[in-house]
Amino acid sequence: MWAMSKENGTATDRLKRELQRAVERIRTELDKIEILSAAMSAFSKPVPDYEPGFRHLRHLTASALELNSARR
Repeated sequence: MWAMSKENGTATDRLKRELQRAVERIRTELDKIEILSAAMSAFSKPVPDYEPGFRHLRHLTASALELNSARR
């Protein structure tokens, strides 16, 4: 009887370890699914129109052209 319960104990421990590994793999996969679903949500929205906040370049270019044409 002692031999059988000892074997059962190691088999039970082995089963617990395998179950722990399986749960850990599931958690890893759920993390991946969460990241991918967040990415899909972000990429499913249209890209907003680009509106540059820095507009001084247009004024500089326009005034540079005006200065250049005034010299001629």
